[in-house]
Amino acid sequence: MHALLLDLDDTLLDDRSASANGFVAFLSAHRHKCAFSDDAEALQAWRDAANRHWLRYEQGEISFQEQRRCRVRDFLGEPLSDAAADASFRVYQEAYEASWRLLPDVSEFLSRTRWIPKVIITNGDRETQLRKIDATGLRPHVRGVVTPGDCGHWKPSITIFRAALELLSVRPEDCLMIGDDVRRDIEPAAALGMPSFHVQPGVPGRGLLDAIASAIETGNSIA
Repeated sequence: MHALLLDLDDTLLDDRSASANGFVAFLSAHRHKCAFSDDAEALQAWRDAANRHWLRYEQGEISFQEQRRCRVRDFLGEPLSDAAADASFRVYQEAYEASWRLLPDVSEFLSRTRWIPKVIITNGDRETQLRKIDATGLRPHVRGVVTPGDCGHWKPSITIFRAALELLSVRPEDCLMIGDDVRRDIEPAAALGMPSFHVQPGVPGRGLLDAIASAIETGNSIA
Protein backbone atom coordinates (compact mmCIF):
# COMPACT_ATOMS: atom_id res chain seq x y z
CA MET A 1 0.00 0.00 0.00
CA HIS A 2 1.68 3.19 -1.21
CA ALA A 3 -0.61 5.88 0.20
CA LEU A 4 -3.53 6.61 2.53
CA LEU A 5 -6.68 8.67 2.16
CA LEU A 6 -8.09 9.65 5.54
CA ASP A 7 -11.42 11.11 6.53
CA LEU A 8 -11.17 13.73 9.29
CA ASP A 9 -14.25 13.95 11.53
CA ASP A 10 -14.76 10.86 13.70
CA THR A 11 -11.89 9.12 11.94
CA LEU A 12 -8.99 11.23 13.20
CA LEU A 13 -10.74 13.95 15.20
CA ASP A 14 -13.34 13.19 17.88
CA ASP A 15 -16.06 15.36 16.37
CA ARG A 16 -18.91 13.62 18.20
CA SER A 17 -17.53 14.60 21.59
CA ALA A 18 -16.73 18.13 20.44
CA SER A 19 -20.24 18.54 19.05
CA ALA A 20 -21.77 17.21 22.28
CA ASN A 21 -19.77 19.68 24.35
CA GLY A 22 -20.80 22.50 22.05
CA PHE A 23 -24.45 21.62 22.41
CA VAL A 24 -24.27 21.42 26.21
CA ALA A 25 -22.84 24.95 26.29
CA PHE A 26 -25.42 26.20 23.78
CA LEU A 27 -28.35 24.69 25.64
CA SER A 28 -27.13 26.05 28.96
CA ALA A 29 -26.96 29.56 27.50
CA HIS A 30 -30.36 29.42 25.78
CA ARG A 31 -32.40 27.08 27.96
CA HIS A 32 -34.71 29.91 29.04
CA LYS A 33 -35.80 30.31 25.39
CA CYS A 34 -36.49 26.60 24.81
CA ALA A 35 -39.83 24.84 25.05
CA PHE A 36 -38.50 21.26 25.00
CA SER A 37 -39.67 18.79 27.63
CA ASP A 38 -36.17 17.50 28.38
CA ASP A 39 -32.56 17.60 27.20
CA ALA A 40 -32.96 14.51 25.03
CA GLU A 41 -35.76 16.15 23.05
CA ALA A 42 -33.69 19.31 22.72
CA LEU A 43 -30.68 17.36 21.46
CA GLN A 44 -32.78 15.57 18.85
CA ALA A 45 -34.24 18.87 17.66
CA TRP A 46 -30.73 20.32 17.36
CA ARG A 47 -29.48 17.32 15.39
CA ASP A 48 -32.51 17.40 13.09
CA ALA A 49 -31.98 21.09 12.37
CA ALA A 50 -28.27 20.57 11.82
CA ASN A 51 -28.79 17.68 9.39
CA ARG A 52 -31.53 19.52 7.50
CA HIS A 53 -29.55 22.68 6.89
CA TRP A 54 -26.23 20.93 6.33
CA LEU A 55 -27.87 19.09 3.44
CA ARG A 56 -28.98 22.44 2.01
CA TYR A 57 -25.37 23.64 2.33
CA GLU A 58 -24.08 20.56 0.51
CA GLN A 59 -26.59 21.17 -2.26
CA GLY A 60 -25.40 24.75 -2.67
CA GLU A 61 -28.66 26.36 -1.51
CA ILE A 62 -27.08 28.27 1.39
CA SER A 63 -23.61 29.21 2.62
CA PHE A 64 -21.70 27.59 5.45
CA GLN A 65 -22.46 30.52 7.72
CA GLU A 66 -26.13 30.56 6.75
CA GLN A 67 -26.60 26.90 7.66
CA ARG A 68 -25.44 27.80 11.16
CA ARG A 69 -27.92 30.68 11.34
CA CYS A 70 -30.77 28.52 10.08
CA ARG A 71 -29.94 25.87 12.65
CA VAL A 72 -30.22 28.39 15.48
CA ARG A 73 -33.42 29.93 14.14
CA ASP A 74 -35.08 26.54 13.79
CA PHE A 75 -34.01 25.37 17.23
CA LEU A 76 -35.04 28.52 19.06
CA GLY A 77 -38.11 29.11 16.90
CA GLU A 78 -37.25 32.77 16.44
CA PRO A 79 -36.79 34.85 13.25
CA LEU A 80 -33.40 36.14 14.38
CA SER A 81 -31.37 38.63 12.39
CA ASP A 82 -28.07 37.41 10.98
CA ALA A 83 -26.16 39.22 13.73
CA ALA A 84 -28.38 37.80 16.48
CA ALA A 85 -28.15 34.27 15.08
CA ASP A 86 -24.36 34.55 14.86
CA ALA A 87 -24.18 35.76 18.45
CA SER A 88 -26.41 32.90 19.64
CA PHE A 89 -24.34 30.31 17.79
CA ARG A 90 -21.04 31.66 19.13
CA VAL A 91 -21.53 29.88 22.47
CA TYR A 92 -21.72 26.54 20.66
CA GLN A 93 -18.80 27.37 18.39
CA GLU A 94 -16.45 28.36 21.19
CA ALA A 95 -17.15 25.22 23.21
CA TYR A 96 -16.98 23.05 20.10
CA GLU A 97 -13.63 24.41 18.99
CA ALA A 98 -12.19 24.23 22.51
CA SER A 99 -13.03 20.50 22.46
CA TRP A 100 -11.18 19.57 19.28
CA ARG A 101 -9.12 16.48 20.14
CA LEU A 102 -7.69 13.56 18.22
CA LEU A 103 -9.14 10.12 18.88
CA PRO A 104 -7.05 8.00 21.27
CA ASP A 105 -5.29 5.78 18.73
CA VAL A 106 -4.39 8.50 16.20
CA SER A 107 -0.92 9.29 17.55
CA GLU A 108 0.21 5.67 17.42
CA PHE A 109 -1.38 5.23 14.00
CA LEU A 110 0.51 8.24 12.64
CA SER A 111 3.76 6.99 14.14
CA ARG A 112 3.38 3.51 12.66
CA THR A 113 2.49 4.89 9.22
CA ARG A 114 4.88 7.85 9.26
CA TRP A 115 6.56 6.91 5.97
CA ILE A 116 3.26 6.56 4.09
CA PRO A 117 2.05 9.66 2.19
CA LYS A 118 -1.37 10.76 3.42
CA VAL A 119 -4.10 13.08 2.23
CA ILE A 120 -7.13 14.07 4.27
CA ILE A 121 -10.35 14.06 2.26
CA THR A 122 -13.19 15.77 4.09
CA ASN A 123 -16.56 17.35 3.48
CA GLY A 124 -17.15 20.77 4.95
CA ASP A 125 -15.90 24.30 4.97
CA ARG A 126 -12.20 24.33 4.03
CA GLU A 127 -11.22 27.05 6.50
CA THR A 128 -12.87 25.25 9.41
CA GLN A 129 -11.38 21.88 8.51
CA LEU A 130 -7.90 23.37 8.17
CA ARG A 131 -8.22 24.99 11.59
CA LYS A 132 -9.13 21.59 13.04
CA ILE A 133 -6.06 20.08 11.41
CA ASP A 134 -3.77 22.82 12.71
CA ALA A 135 -5.30 22.83 16.21
CA THR A 136 -4.74 19.09 16.63
CA GLY A 137 -1.24 18.99 15.14
CA LEU A 138 -2.15 16.93 12.09
CA ARG A 139 -0.69 19.26 9.48
CA PRO A 140 2.92 17.89 9.52
CA HIS A 141 1.62 14.35 9.04
CA VAL A 142 -0.27 14.87 5.78
CA ARG A 143 0.69 15.83 2.27
CA GLY A 144 -2.51 17.76 1.69
CA VAL A 145 -6.20 18.27 2.37
CA VAL A 146 -8.99 18.01 -0.20
CA THR A 147 -12.40 19.56 0.49
CA PRO A 148 -15.42 20.29 -1.72
CA GLY A 149 -14.13 23.84 -1.99
CA ASP A 150 -11.07 22.53 -3.83
CA CYS A 151 -12.81 20.51 -6.51
CA GLY A 152 -16.48 21.47 -6.45
CA HIS A 153 -17.67 18.02 -5.40
CA TRP A 154 -18.69 16.45 -2.08
CA LYS A 155 -18.19 12.95 -0.86
CA PRO A 156 -19.55 10.50 -1.95
CA SER A 157 -18.78 11.83 -5.45
CA ILE A 158 -15.82 9.91 -6.85
CA THR A 159 -14.52 13.20 -8.29
CA ILE A 160 -13.28 14.38 -4.90
CA PHE A 161 -11.53 11.03 -4.41
CA ARG A 162 -9.85 11.36 -7.78
CA ALA A 163 -8.63 14.83 -6.80
CA ALA A 164 -7.06 13.36 -3.66
CA LEU A 165 -5.46 10.52 -5.63
CA GLU A 166 -3.99 13.03 -8.07
CA LEU A 167 -2.44 14.89 -5.16
CA LEU A 168 -0.78 11.65 -4.09
CA SER A 169 0.07 10.55 -7.66
CA VAL A 170 -1.15 7.02 -7.00
CA ARG A 171 -3.63 4.60 -8.53
CA PRO A 172 -6.76 3.69 -6.57
CA GLU A 173 -5.61 0.12 -6.06
CA ASP A 174 -2.39 1.35 -4.43
CA CYS A 175 -4.17 3.51 -1.86
CA LEU A 176 -6.18 2.65 1.25
CA MET A 177 -9.21 4.76 2.19
CA ILE A 178 -10.00 4.95 5.91
CA GLY A 179 -13.23 6.57 7.07
CA ASP A 180 -16.19 6.25 9.42
CA ASP A 181 -19.04 6.78 6.92
CA VAL A 182 -20.03 3.85 4.71
CA ARG A 183 -21.90 5.96 2.14
CA ARG A 184 -19.45 8.84 1.96
CA ASP A 185 -16.14 7.01 2.47
CA ILE A 186 -16.35 3.30 1.85
CA GLU A 187 -18.77 2.95 -1.07
CA PRO A 188 -17.10 5.52 -3.37
CA ALA A 189 -13.71 3.97 -2.64
CA ALA A 190 -15.10 0.60 -3.70
CA ALA A 191 -16.49 2.17 -6.88
CA LEU A 192 -12.95 3.24 -7.77
CA GLY A 193 -11.45 -0.15 -6.95
CA MET A 194 -9.73 1.27 -3.87
CA PRO A 195 -9.26 -0.84 -0.74
CA SER A 196 -10.93 0.65 2.31
CA PHE A 197 -11.42 0.23 6.02
CA HIS A 198 -14.53 1.31 7.92
CA VAL A 199 -13.49 2.71 11.29
CA GLN A 200 -15.97 2.85 14.14
CA PRO A 201 -14.39 4.65 17.10
CA GLY A 202 -14.91 2.76 20.33
CA VAL A 203 -15.92 -0.49 18.62
CA PRO A 204 -13.45 -3.38 19.18
CA GLY A 205 -11.67 -4.35 15.97
CA ARG A 206 -12.72 -1.21 14.10
CA GLY A 207 -10.11 1.35 15.18
CA LEU A 208 -7.32 2.96 13.18
CA LEU A 209 -4.76 0.45 14.39
CA ASP A 210 -7.05 -2.33 13.22
CA ALA A 211 -6.90 -0.77 9.76
CA ILE A 212 -3.16 -1.47 9.75
CA ALA A 213 -3.71 -5.06 10.87
CA SER A 214 -6.41 -5.55 8.25
CA ALA A 215 -4.15 -4.30 5.47
CA ILE A 216 -1.34 -6.62 6.54
CA GLU A 217 -3.70 -9.58 6.69
CA THR A 218 -4.72 -8.96 3.08
CA GLY A 219 -1.09 -8.80 2.00
CA ASN A 220 -0.68 -5.04 1.86
CA SER A 221 2.00 -3.70 4.20
CA ILE A 222 1.41 -0.07 5.11
CA ALA A 223 4.07 0.35 7.79
